[in-house]
Amino acid sequence: MASAGIDEVRTWILDRHPDRTSVAADENLIESRLVDSLSFVELVYTIEGASGVEIDFDTIDIQDFQTLSAIEKAFFAAA
Repeated sequence: MASAGIDEVRTWILDRHPDRTSVAADENLIESRLVDSLSFVELVYTIEGASGVEIDFDTIDIQDFQTLSAIEKAFFAAA
C-alpha cells in the first residue's frame, strides 16, 4: 500500500502531465520524461514537503528519484 506522501508525489507528477492518468510504481520517471532537469528541483522540494525529510543536494543519489518505488523506499519508508 502506498503512503500518503508518495501519493502527493504521484499527484504532483500527474498535475504536470494532464495527458496521463497514472504512473506505475516502477516506471522510470526520468527516462519517460515525466521529470526533466527543469522540474527535478521542484520534485525534490515536493518530496521534502511530503516527507518532512530535508534532502541535501550535495549528496543526492539519482537512483533514489528514478521511480515512485525508489522515492518511497528512500524517503517514505517507516524507520
